[in-house]
Amino acid sequence: MGKARPSQLIAAAAAFTLSALWQVHADELKCEGPFAPDTTHARLVQVFGAKNVARKTISDPEGITFKASVLFGKDPARRLEVIWEDEARGRRPARIQFSGNGWSVAGLQVGAPLAVVEAANTQPFNLYGFDWDFGGTVSNWNGGALEKLPGDCALIAMLEADQSLDDETLNKASGDQEFSSQDPVMKAVHPKIMLLGVRYSRK
Repeated sequence: MGKARPSQLIAAAAAFTLSALWQVHADELKCEGPFAPDTTHARLVQVFGAKNVARKTISDPEGITFKASVLFGKDPARRLEVIWEDEARGRRPARIQFSGNGWSVAGLQVGAPLAVVEAANTQPFNLYGFDWDFGGTVSNWNGGALEKLPGDCALIAMLEADQSLDDETLNKASGDQEFSSQDPVMKAVHPKIMLLGVRYSRK
């Protein structure tokens, strides 16, 4: 294996420095144990306790509602939403998502900047422009490290732009179109993760 180029070492060091600025202690969400592909609502109750797991109706960005299992619903930092393929029985998880900093996935937490996400993926990825229903959602990990996680899961990530910037700058990175994480237009709006989770594969 060849030696890393100076530019690669600098990029890795920069990503590590950025990580230190936003990371806090968090539980790691993995597609195993209580969150394995064969988990159920009943199992979550057994592991986390009935007072910490509730069946609630939630909605996606387009307003479609789901009967989900919500863990730690009274704690914004630890709230975790489990959406099921079999909603009625609470079986076969389709995805799990969170927007607080009490959890992490693949070492990433809510608040992670674009450069850190790209470093975790080991290469550039694609995401949608902002200011619409699925704005800021990663659309393609391009075969990077985050495309397939242990347990046959894929990472879900939605980023948000820095709203303190001027409208002209924000508008360039908005709309139903894909951008590379390396696009200067995208970098200019300083995106950070606002939602994370995992999506389960079904054969």
